[in-house]
Amino acid sequence: MGETLQSLILTKYPTPIFAASELLFSSLSLGPSPTFIPLVLLLATLRLHGLRIAFRSTRVPELMCSWLVVTIGAAMAHYSSATNALSSPTMSFVAVGVMSAITYVCAIFAFYMDICFSRRLPTIWAQITFFPVVWAMTWSAISHISPVGRLLNWSPVSTSHPYGWLLPYTGPAGIDFAVAACAALCTEAAAIWLMGSNGEEQLVTSTSSVDQVSSKRRSRNLLTVGILLAALALPSLHVSLPLRIDTAFDVSPLGVACALPPLRKGSHPVLSDFIAETRKLTSLAKVVLWPESAVVFHSQEEREDAFELLRKDIQQSLIGVAFEEFVLEDPSDPSGSRMKRNGLALVNHEQKRGDEIVQYYKRNLVPFTESFSAVPSAEPPSIYTLELGPPKWTTKPEWSSTPNHTRPIAITSSICLDLAFSSAFSSLDSRPALILAPARTWDSTVGLAMWEQAKSRANEIGSMVLWCDGGATGVSGVGGGGISEIMQVGAGSWTRTIGLQFPFDQQRTLYAIIGETGVFVFLVAIMVVGSVASYLPALPGYAFSYLPVLPGRHAFLGIVSALRRLIPGRRADQANLIDFTESGERQSLLG
Repeated sequence: MGETLQSLILTKYPTPIFAASELLFSSLSLGPSPTFIPLVLLLATLRLHGLRIAFRSTRVPELMCSWLVVTIGAAMAHYSSATNALSSPTMSFVAVGVMSAITYVCAIFAFYMDICFSRRLPTIWAQITFFPVVWAMTWSAISHISPVGRLLNWSPVSTSHPYGWLLPYTGPAGIDFAVAACAALCTEAAAIWLMGSNGEEQLVTSTSSVDQVSSKRRSRNLLTVGILLAALALPSLHVSLPLRIDTAFDVSPLGVACALPPLRKGSHPVLSDFIAETRKLTSLAKVVLWPESAVVFHSQEEREDAFELLRKDIQQSLIGVAFEEFVLEDPSDPSGSRMKRNGLALVNHEQKRGDEIVQYYKRNLVPFTESFSAVPSAEPPSIYTLELGPPKWTTKPEWSSTPNHTRPIAITSSICLDLAFSSAFSSLDSRPALILAPARTWDSTVGLAMWEQAKSRANEIGSMVLWCDGGATGVSGVGGGGISEIMQVGAGSWTRTIGLQFPFDQQRTLYAIIGETGVFVFLVAIMVVGSVASYLPALPGYAFSYLPVLPGRHAFLGIVSALRRLIPGRRADQANLIDFTESGERQSLLG
């Protein structure tokens, strides 16, 4: 009898096949911007592999092999960003490899918890949903202790999946739950195919045996999870449009800009270049942002001199000046060494010398490149209120009934890597209308990854982000509020008019209110409530009797049976494809 594909995977060449699959899927899914489908396939493969080797004596070497190939795949996916991160491409690649290896260990923890404890749970629903809950909790914990936040997380970017609308309600934990739930379904389907069946007739025959009842109940729970995931994907079919900017009745049009002076060969833009570029933009934009570390100040006096020069001829605009400054490492020792820190100051024409608002200092430093030379801040972001005057095409009374005829615009700030942390704005008591986010990335893949992180943070709190990346291949744009547009790659200033809700609702999103703790309570509740529902008795009759009694039901069952015959599987006369040789190891992939 010829060998089937199942026997090749499970008995003849299991280790090479699983290793090759994991290498392929990790190289496709674990880059700076993970994508949904390859990531689901990677998780399904790792989970299936774990179920197979969990009770084998070879589990340690096979696990080490899996660790090695996934680390190599992840390092390959990060090759471009790694080689440009430090002065030595080799050291950069090694650093990314080490971080990828550590990340794999964290991911395996979730698989280990699933294999060890899920089958001990009392209901099939709890067994199926246990892995998604543990997976979401694992990556939430990792993002809080990782020096790069969610950048190396096995979590898809917002544009590669249909669950992005969940962000204001569940944050990134809801996305991780959906990814793991899809992977769990794929694992179950693959396990059923690999283990084969005892004949297609069991799909439509009536039986009262314990195994058949358990199989029927498991199928019902899997179908429920599949329907739930499909239903959660439906809102993504609705196209969310940005607000109109040609009316002032219920919308506040706001011009925003990113100042990116052209690069000259052999030199970088200096203060005078940014001031000249800003003055070109103030006639079109009420908010102008400079990229991260646009200018460097060696003293407070130098900084105030620069701001005084900037205030001349900037009209009514608010300028977000991202700068580096040097401060004493030990304030009590004036002659001690100095460290740099990245800050963002808000400057307008009404301020006097020394009145500028330094709204934010960077809290999370890039490992290696900044961690040894800069000092992080511990101060959370705050909200600044911009009093926005009427545009030229409307009258003051039409614009606002307040004495000064302005509309308040709540603005907050964050700098580059800080936006890779889902807790970036957890300290805010109200919802900001706009986030100023200067950045400077060293590679286009890193720039795209951080751009996705910035959009996610904005959507989580129901805001919009002005992302201004000063890297040579960095991407800049506006995200949130129905907008997800890259306005510029590399140098080159740009402007965009956005529409803000008026009156602006400062009520925070559900996720901003309940936080990750509240989300996990909800996810655990799904597992528990679903478990209670699983105790409801199944209807007697057909194994698929929970399907609606529709005219096409029997046709559907016939199609399923035909498909099963097309895919070679184990028949009753075939040997078991999992050939265990040690006592106590014989287990089905399905538990």
